[in-house]
Amino acid sequence: MLKAGSTILSIWSGINFLLAALILTSVVIFKANSPLLVMVFEKSEIAALDSRVIASLNALTILYNSCSVVVSVMVWIIIRKNLVNGQEWAFWALLFTIGFVEVMAFIASAQVGHARWQVNVILSVLYVLGIGLTGYALSKGDKK
Repeated sequence: MLKAGSTILSIWSGINFLLAALILTSVVIFKANSPLLVMVFEKSEIAALDSRVIASLNALTILYNSCSVVVSVMVWIIIRKNLVNGQEWAFWALLFTIGFVEVMAFIASAQVGHARWQVNVILSVLYVLGIGLTGYALSKGDKK
């Protein structure tokens, strides 16, 4: 069960990394605007926005997604190096770290009408399932 839970948490990390990297690439390299603009505003509303508002949203998108990429990589390393070997500190670190990220994702999404609720639900289900399986395995003494 530890391996299954670790695999599910690795999938969480991979999806989180992929989405953040794609968004980061589109905004930084291809100079696209934040995806939140089209998720939250109508085209006429976007046209009426001051350029500083759009630049601010793009800056926050870059900041958030760069942090998300790094967290995803660090989580994946902890899963692959420590959690799969039954190290309980890794479980607790992931429980609080990913749990905090997931709760904050819902809180942030609420501010913009739950624009990305589908992604939040999928990632949260993966987190709960993965952390639940690993926690159960570790509590039963399964270190493999």
